[in-house]
Order: sequence, then structure tokens, then C-alpha cells
Amino acid sequence: MTDAADRTIREFLVPDLGEGLLDATVVAWLVAPGDNVAVNQPLCVLETAKAEVEIPSPYAGTVVERRGEPGQTLPVGTPLILVESGAPTATGRAPGPVAGPVPVPVEVAGAVPGTAVDAQGADRTGADRTDADRTDADRTGADSGPVLVGYGTGTGVGAGADTGRRAVRRRPAPRRTPSAAPTDTGRPRAKPPVRHLARTLGVDLAALGAGSGPEGTITRADVHAAAASLTTGAAGEGGSESGTRSIPVRGIRARTAAHMERARREIPDAHCSLTVDFSRLLALRDRLRARDAGSAATPFALLLRLLTLTLREHPRLNATYVQDGPEVRTYDAVHLGIGTATPRGLVVPVVRDAQDLSTVRLARELARLADGARAGALTPRELTGSTFTVSNFGALGLDEGVPVVNHPEAAILGVGSIRPRPHVVDGDRLVVRPTAKLTCAFDHRVCDGAEAAAFLTALGALVEDPDTLLLSL
Repeated sequence: MTDAADRTIREFLVPDLGEGLLDATVVAWLVAPGDNVAVNQPLCVLETAKAEVEIPSPYAGTVVERRGEPGQTLPVGTPLILVESGAPTATGRAPGPVAGPVPVPVEVAGAVPGTAVDAQGADRTGADRTDADRTDADRTGADSGPVLVGYGTGTGVGAGADTGRRAVRRRPAPRRTPSAAPTDTGRPRAKPPVRHLARTLGVDLAALGAGSGPEGTITRADVHAAAASLTTGAAGEGGSESGTRSIPVRGIRARTAAHMERARREIPDAHCSLTVDFSRLLALRDRLRARDAGSAATPFALLLRLLTLTLREHPRLNATYVQDGPEVRTYDAVHLGIGTATPRGLVVPVVRDAQDLSTVRLARELARLADGARAGALTPRELTGSTFTVSNFGALGLDEGVPVVNHPEAAILGVGSIRPRPHVVDGDRLVVRPTAKLTCAFDHRVCDGAEAAAFLTALGALVEDPDTLLLSL
């Protein structure tokens, strides 16, 4: 029998993944109860309002209990997983199960320092603690504070423990080798992105059996095929008689829904539109590409460069309405939010200090942020702090639309597709030109229609004649 002093149940709390996020959704578990885990071995994938993150273990030991099923949202600071660790035996292995109801100390990552909890959950503090309790608590570090992603927990964690801070692992991350895979617990074999896709499409992985991938792994193609059969009713008991199904709204989509609801509730928005001739802007793009075949100057990047200049001349569009006062707060810096569609939903990566970037640097930053957003690899700082947002629904094939103001900003610009269309020039001459519709939705508390119109027409004039910029240099 192993002495209880050699065994400790360590409780790992849902970590604060940065920028004051209050909760996280469990996307998938990578370990199961009974599995042995090493320090920094991925435990699960959590989804926040910003990204999907693989959570590494701060402890070495055996998984005792998991909290939260895939799809469940857990508040930061609540239990995520319990790991039992103990002193190695002569064989170098962790001690096995203890027979009988022996009290086991519980160490809580992120709990108030100096508190011990027995296996029945009773707190023992101050004079009730034994010297062994104090010694064990001291080993964890009295000033450790909340344990975040990839943090060590002081000495005594187990062989291979690392007490230094490590960076958050944002997906995509290196996959575990087969030797580190969890034991077979009867769960369907599928990678976390495939499990996420299955939940989104309402597919029960357990009902699919073996997949078409290696060793029976279920693939994305398997999930799409099952979803198609659900729609046509060929999945038998998997579909309802009415052909409908409920799709839970969680993670980014849930937060986006709440954000849009708040924007519509609090912002009295209005909008105005303008059809703009992009001929000269496209010609400028072609000249830049002729000089540099690898130029990243796209029409959208050139438009954003002109937008930053226009916002400097019309600061009330780069502003926020503040209820206390009330007052309108304008900003010298232009932090451009770019609405980006991803498999997980709509996110808004931010080009910070766009007014200071050259066209080439702006284009490269746009490409970097778009790739990171689709991979779910951006940091919270890269997804917050915008002062003006752009929605390029033309990239989705749409000619026009009315975007929703990104609360608490004062305005948002919608950009339609650039296509050859009939266009009147010189007053009465009909020609075919590449045009697009620009739509500005704005907070009517911050600016009126005349101010919004002045902003939009100024931007349109720069697009139609970008050479006029030379007059202001």
C-alpha cells in the first residue's frame, strides 16, 4: 500500500488565456481518466472568443477526473482536470491505486496559497493543518498564484517538471506522437478539428463506427458524408422525421451573436452608400506589380491605405460614443479591424497603427492576420482594440450590403465586389468600368448624415483619382 503522503491529487483550473476572457469552451479532450500524462503533454483543446488553444499539463501523473464535456463552456478559475501524482517507486513508476478510503491531499493550481483540501473536499487551514500539510504546501510555492497555460507549479511536481513560464501554445501545434496517444477508451478516433466539425454539423461520431483514415480515424470527409445523409434522411435514427436538427451556438459564434445584439440594441445606426469607379486604382495596382512581381499591393490593401488617410481628415468616424458625460472620444491612431470569415465564425483581426504603415507593409500585415485568423492562431491583442472596422463582403462574392457597426466604434465600412458594370462618365456617356459600392454604417449619436457623406465622398474621390495624393505630400 502506498502511503497517502506519497500521493497528491492536483487540481488544474481553467486558465486565464489572456485579455480578461471570462470563460472557455471545451472543444476536445486529448486524454482520458486513467491515462498517464507528462508535464507539458496536451490535455485538451479550449476555444475562447479569440482562438483555439491546446492546454498543456502543468503536472505529471495519472488523470483522475475531467470536468466539462466537449461543447461545454467553463468559467475561468473552475476545475478543469484532476491529476494524481506520487513519489516514484523503485521501478520508477508512479504508485498505483490506494486501497481503502485514505485521505489524499489536493493541490489546487490557482487556489489561495496555504490551503489544503482532503479527498472528501473539506478545507483545512491555519491551526488545523499538520506539519506535513505545510511542507507540501510550501513545495508548491506560496506565491505561485493562478497557474496559467504552460506554467510550472514549483518543485515536487514530478519528474521532468519545469518551473519556468512557457508561451501559450496556439493551434496549429505539433501533434503528439503515437507513443503519447491516450489509451483506447472506446471514444471514436478523430482529431479535434474533426470533432468540432461534427458538432457544428450535428453528426454523432459514435454512430459512424470506424472512419476511412489510418487505424479507423474519422476524417472530415466522413463527417461531411454523414451530414449529407442526415439531410436526406438516409441516416436512419440519426435524423428526425421533420428533417430538422438543433445546432448549439457556442464559442466564437455565441460571442458574435451577443456582440451583434448589443450593437443593435445600443447604437442608433444609419448608413449611406456610394458607387465608386476603381479603374485608376486597379491601374495603380498593375503599375506596382510591373515594378515588383511579388508585390502584395492588392486593391483592398490600396483601399485601406486611402481609408487611413481619409479617417485622419474625418476623425469623428474614428471615434467612440461614451455614455458617461456623454462625450465623443476620437483617436489619433487608426487601428483597423478587418472582418474575417473563418471556419469557427467571424473574427476581427486588427491592423494596429495602420496610419503609420506603408502600402506594402499594410498589405503584408493583412495577409499575415488573415492566415492567422483562419488558423485560430492569433493572440487576444491581435483581435481587440480596433477603432474602425472594414467588412469586405465583396471577397465573398456580394455586390453590396449594410454591415453592423462593431460596438463600441462609431462607424464601419462595407466594401462590395469590384466588377465591370455600366457606368456614366462625363455627365451623359455610358461606359463599362470596374466599380464597387462602398457603404458606411455609422453611429448617429457621433456624426450626422452630412459628416458621414463627407467622409465617404472624400474616400471615393481618392479611389477614383489616387494621384491627387501627391498634392498633399
